[in-house]
Amino acid sequence: MSPSAVVEERVFSEIKRLCLSGLDETTLLREVVARLRHAVPIDTYRALRIDPLSGLPTGSFTEEPDQPVRAHFFLEHIYFEDDVLEFNWMARNRHPVALLSEATGGHLERSLHWREFLGPEGFGHEARGVFTVSQELWGAICAIRERGRPDFSPREVTFMRRIAPHLGAGFKAAALRSQASPEDNGGGAPGVLVLHQRGRVLHYTEAAERWLRDLGDLGPGWREGDGLPTVIWSAVGALRRALRPQTERDRASVPRVCVRARSGRWLTLHASLSESQHLSSPGETVIVIEPAGFKEMAWLHTTAYGLSPREEEMVGFVVRGASTRQISQALYVTEDTVQKHLQNVFEKVGVRSRQALVKRLYLNTIFP
Repeated sequence: MSPSAVVEERVFSEIKRLCLSGLDETTLLREVVARLRHAVPIDTYRALRIDPLSGLPTGSFTEEPDQPVRAHFFLEHIYFEDDVLEFNWMARNRHPVALLSEATGGHLERSLHWREFLGPEGFGHEARGVFTVSQELWGAICAIRERGRPDFSPREVTFMRRIAPHLGAGFKAAALRSQASPEDNGGGAPGVLVLHQRGRVLHYTEAAERWLRDLGDLGPGWREGDGLPTVIWSAVGALRRALRPQTERDRASVPRVCVRARSGRWLTLHASLSESQHLSSPGETVIVIEPAGFKEMAWLHTTAYGLSPREEEMVGFVVRGASTRQISQALYVTEDTVQKHLQNVFEKVGVRSRQALVKRLYLNTIFP
């Protein structure tokens, strides 16, 4: 085995161990990148925590200076506008790692990210990776090299593809470990945050400030928009894309993000645009922050047990009270097949009946 192959295997083993070590996303990513550099040299990176329900970013990680300002600009002006190597597209089409140079045919300037961010800062080549579990997108990374350095080699891309699914499992585990909400203590009221078109905070309720502080450390200038949590700009960007749909998927999308706060509680952010009193000026951006609802929490409970898409479909019918025959007719499968799928679900969830299944996955979400 060549010296480089020995290094790769050692790095791979260390990264796989880290992904199974129960680390939070921030620590996991920092430790993984430190090891990755021994096998795949990179100069800097930008990574995202992503909500699998909406496909929207809920957190940003980078080594670059002025991280909050850059994250704000990236999410509001680049993430939703750049159609080259879009992360959700990579996840849907099972491309865990791809090169910007190949996606642009060697013309990096075709990428908005390169034109507005990488090129002006003196960076050149970029390799993108997505962290998925059964096409659920939990995170993504842009590994970046300075201009003048060689592009990522096929061997380096192959190595990154090896570690991508382990990072998906690590990010998913980190999120699901924190799905249990702490006691409410009377703090479950929705919060309302109103932003000026340029990002400045115009109005906010007491509950909104409480949720914002649970989402992250608010900088001293947060009322000017400089220190707001990353997920706020993700919701703003999603709203803008929904108002200017480029595809039918965008047209049907709802600007809503589900994110885990530092307390361990899951929150849902809804973004909308208020009506302007003057036709010449756009309305204000209104963001409602509230504890995650039944649908979001039930989905988290379901995915925590590793159910397959077909098994999740079976659970949906069970919740609606469908009989084995009705499920069989709806899905065009035999009743024996339905019973086999349900038995697999029971084993994974650790129950013995349909009633116990509904209680474990759904009723316990409402009455913990």
